[in-house]
Formats: sequence, C-alpha cells, structure tokens
Amino acid sequence: MAQVRSLRKHAPWIALLTAAFLVMAGPAFGQSTPKFVSIGTASPAGAYYPLGVAMADIWNKDIQGTHFSAQETGGSVANMNMLDNGQIELGMANENIAWNATQGNAPFKKPMKVDGGWVLNKSYAVFVAKASSGITTVADLKGKKVSLGAAGSSGNVIAERVLQSAGLSKGDYKPVYMGWQQSADAIADNSIDAAIMVGGQPFPAIESLAVRTPVNILKFDKAALESQKGFPLTGVDEPVGLYKTKEAGTAVLVRSIVYISPSMPTDLVYKMVKDVFSNIPALKSAHPSGDQAALLSQSGAQHLGLTVHPGVVKYAKEVGAW
Repeated sequence: MAQVRSLRKHAPWIALLTAAFLVMAGPAFGQSTPKFVSIGTASPAGAYYPLGVAMADIWNKDIQGTHFSAQETGGSVANMNMLDNGQIELGMANENIAWNATQGNAPFKKPMKVDGGWVLNKSYAVFVAKASSGITTVADLKGKKVSLGAAGSSGNVIAERVLQSAGLSKGDYKPVYMGWQQSADAIADNSIDAAIMVGGQPFPAIESLAVRTPVNILKFDKAALESQKGFPLTGVDEPVGLYKTKEAGTAVLVRSIVYISPSMPTDLVYKMVKDVFSNIPALKSAHPSGDQAALLSQSGAQHLGLTVHPGVVKYAKEVGAW
C-alpha cells in the first residue's frame, strides 16, 4: 500500500516527465497528423498548379482528418523558402533549384533541410519570342527586354545560366519579372521581346501565345550550357512543330520533384504517395505531363545528395523501386 501511495503522490511528476520525454524524442514516438497541408505550386498557367490541385483533390477524397490545398506561389525558389520556414508542407521545384537550396548556394542564404518526394514531371525551360521579331537564338537577346519568369521562380536561375552560356552578362539585356501567362501576353502586345517559360510540355502559356501569333523557340549552344559549373544542366532539342514552329529550338531539361517537410508524418506521406501512383489518369487529365510521375531511385537520390522522406521510401520498397 505504501508503494501505491508513493506512486500516486508522484504521478503528476511522472506524467510531466513522460510528456517532456515524448516531445524531446520527436517523431519516432508519435507524429501528430496535421489538420491542414499546403502544397506550394507556381503560376496557374504552368503545370505545377493544375497538378497540385489534382493531387489535393485526390487526397481530400481519400484521406480523412487532413485538408489539402494547392497554393499559387512564385515557383521553385519561393517553394524552397516556404518549405524551410514552415509556410507549406509540400513544394514543387526543379531539381537544380532544390539542389542549390540544400547546398546553400545562391539565391539561397543557407542550406535548407527538405526531404525528397517523387518526380512530378519532366520540366523543360525554353525561350520564346514572336517569329516576326527575327529573334532565333538566345544570343540575339542582347539589348532586348526579356522576362525571366515571376520573381522567385526557377525561371530566374535557369534563364541567367542560359543567357550566360550564350555570352550575355547582366546588363546585356533588360530583365523583367512576370508570370508565365503575363509574359506570353506581354510578348503578344510587344511590351517585351522574349521570355523564358519553364514547365511540362506542351506549355499552356506558349500555346495561348502561338494561337495569336507564330512563335520561335530560341536556340542556344547545348555544350556551352553543360560545361558550366554548378548543378549540371542538360540541353535537348525541342521538337519541331510542337507550337507550330518551323524550326527546332533548344530546351533545358530538368526534372520537377515534389519536396516534403521532414516534419510530415511517415504514415500520412505513405498514404499520399500511394494515392498519387494509384491515380495517374487523374493527374494526366489535369495536365498532359501528369503521367510522368516517377519514384526516385536510391542511387538517383544519392546523386542529388537528397534524403528521401521515410513515407516515400516505405512505398518505394513496397513496389520494389528502392
């Protein structure tokens, strides 16, 4: 009886110490399921936003207790910053941008901790101009007014890399920062000369421009781009006629990846990624590139120096992809 009375006497302290231990022990001892999960996308005129909305719809129908919502953002750079400061739980980004974020390279001020998710689609970055402008190469943009995408988007970083590979330094062109559709509209009304567009192809903003006026997808030297320092960018030929073009242009190929906050519960992320790969037709209906979703391999993640979220690894092992 004395032992029982002693335990009762100290019960409040035992409870306090237990709670403190669980808090310090962290997610391994119980991650609380968030009531709200925000998905950072980009401009509605690209691929990220419609795919983000489609995934949110899938998860809201199938996963109880959590509300998922897609947010329009500035794009890859903004999403990495928002993930790092806890404004969103998932963020879409081109792999080169996220690589710079984890390394703490410009435009980021410090290394950021994010977990890898899965490949969303293959992203292509192209420069587009009116065919009537006579601009056919990136080198032709010297002295021209060029949109580098919305401020904070992956377009800013990729555009500067491509322009630099074509021998153009800052000051050789006039940069403006507009979203994809705003850029297309500005080219149509001659407010700017050209713009970079980044996303899955075919790209809605370029399609809307090509309906109004013939366009050129600009060419650049692939070898010069690939020889640059930093994350290795790859140049590929843009198919002739994709936007009713008469000549092939050049594109930068970069995969878009869904990145995840390390604080997200393993079981919830497992359900989310399983839902994604069980609903590929719904993603393709949202955007033609939706069927390009793929799991990262273990070696691929290591090449990027990326820690893949345990919930994704659990699913990848289940389907034999890890």
